[in-house]
Amino acid sequence: MMTKQPLTLSTLAPDASGLADAMTGLTVLDAYLADPAAAASKTGPEWIKVAPRGKFTARDGRVFDVDPELLAARFAQDEVDLPIDVDHATVKKAMFGESAPAVGWISKLEARTDGLYGKVEWLDEGLKVLAARTHRYVSPTLKHDDNGKAYWLHSAALVAAPAASMPAVASADLSKTPSASQEPIMLKAIALALGLTEDASEQSCLSALTALKSRIDPAIHAEALQKVTTLSAELETIRKGEHQAKVDALIEGALKEKKIVPAQRDHYAALCATPEGLSQVTALLGTVTSVLAASNLDEKRPGDQVATLSAEDRDIMKQLGIAEDDYRKANGLTAA
Repeated sequence: MMTKQPLTLSTLAPDASGLADAMTGLTVLDAYLADPAAAASKTGPEWIKVAPRGKFTARDGRVFDVDPELLAARFAQDEVDLPIDVDHATVKKAMFGESAPAVGWISKLEARTDGLYGKVEWLDEGLKVLAARTHRYVSPTLKHDDNGKAYWLHSAALVAAPAASMPAVASADLSKTPSASQEPIMLKAIALALGLTEDASEQSCLSALTALKSRIDPAIHAEALQKVTTLSAELETIRKGEHQAKVDALIEGALKEKKIVPAQRDHYAALCATPEGLSQVTALLGTVTSVLAASNLDEKRPGDQVATLSAEDRDIMKQLGIAEDDYRKANGLTAA
C-alpha cells in the first residue's frame, strides 16, 4: 500500500485532514498553511507552501523528489514570476489554445526546512476565489526527470479538496496534464516509433529526435531530393510518350477504317489530350461505322473536271459536320 504523507490543514476541523488524505492519496497543502492570520482577516496569504521537501507520491502512483534549494535557484536564475491559476488552467487550457488568466503571481521562492515556499502577489480574482472558499489548496506543476527529480516549477494552482472521481491535477508534469484515467497515447506512439519503450518520458523522446536529426547529412538530403525530382520528371516524360503513342494509334486506326476524315485529325487529337479524353474518344469511335466505305469516290477523274457529289456523299458530310470543300480535299476531289 502506498504510504501517504500527513496533512496539515490549519483552517479545517481535525477530521478534515484525514478525509482529504483518504480522497487524494497526495500531500495537499492548505493555501493558508504558511500564513494562518490571513484566513482570519480574509486576505490572501503573503506566503504559501508550494511543495514539501523530499519525496512524495501523487495519486496516480508517481513519485516526486523536491529539492527546494534547486527550485529556488532555478527561479532566481530565470527571473520570471510564476503564475497561480485555478485547477491548473495554465497547463490544461493552453493545450487547446484557450485563455487561462492568472489569479496571482509568485514573485519569490524560498527554501525552508520543511519545503518550498512562495511569496504571492494576489490579484482580485484570486482573492475572490479564496474568499469563496471553493479552492483552498495549493497544487504545484513540476517538471521532472525520469527519476522523478523535480528541476523546474512551472506554476501553481488553487484546487478544491478533490473527490476520488476528480482528475489528478496536482504535481503533474507538462506532458501528463490529462486526468489519471487518460493515457498520453500520442507520446507512447512517438516513443515506440523512435525505438523506445512506450513509457519513455518526454525528455527521452526529445533526446532521441535530436540524435536522429543529427544523423541526417544536409548534403545527402538535398541530393536525395534532387534525385526524386529528376526521377519524377523522367516518369512524366515516359507517361506523356506512352499517352501520345496511344492517341496516334487511335487516330490512325480511325482514318484507316474511314471512321473520320483527315480534316478531323487535329480535332480528335485535341479531345484526346488527357487520359480521360482518350478514353471517351476511344469509346465514341467504337460506336462509329466506316462512314466513307460506300462513297464511290475512288474513281479517278481528270484534274480539271469537277466531280459531282452524290446524295449519299452529302449525307456523309452532314453526319460528319464538315464543309464540302473539306470533304473534297479529304477524298482527293477537285474543289467546286
